[in-house]
Amino acid sequence: MASLSTRSALLRHTILMVLSGLLTACATYIPDHIKNTPAENLTLTQVQNEPKKHQGKIIRWGGSIISTQNLIDKTQLTILAHTLNQYGEPQQGDHSHGRFIAIISGFLDPAIYAPGRAITVYGKFNKLLNKNIDSFEYHYPLVDVTHTYLWDVSKKYNYYDHPYWYDPWYPYYYPSWQRR
Repeated sequence: MASLSTRSALLRHTILMVLSGLLTACATYIPDHIKNTPAENLTLTQVQNEPKKHQGKIIRWGGSIISTQNLIDKTQLTILAHTLNQYGEPQQGDHSHGRFIAIISGFLDPAIYAPGRAITVYGKFNKLLNKNIDSFEYHYPLVDVTHTYLWDVSKKYNYYDHPYWYDPWYPYYYPSWQRR
């Protein structure tokens, strides 16, 4: 009789271990370089104001991709900077801290690294690059990237597109003769 209870305990333990392993495997892994804030957490504005002082320092910035341009042996991403949350994910919104250019070695597919995608980069600040945004001259911080993280596209659920639309006023708004 003791062996039966031992077997069932072992079976329960095995099932719990398999389930916890599956849950862990399904969880998204965010690299430490992306998740953890660098020792000196430089902002885009600090770098633009004092580029010589911050040249070669480590940064971790993120935002929305504006454009992807593949060059001979590297890719240049122009990114609209946003505030990062505790995991390093850019917080979408209308407020931006400016723009920066991320230089990544190798080819990145512009269909995947498409405009609007959220990305976080980790690397060294190189220099300021003067380019125009329309007629306005803008000083882009140039970052030599060592680590990137492209965030998943979140699918927004539209309540009204669901085939079984729920009326929040039912049954209170309708007269009693309609509630049948």
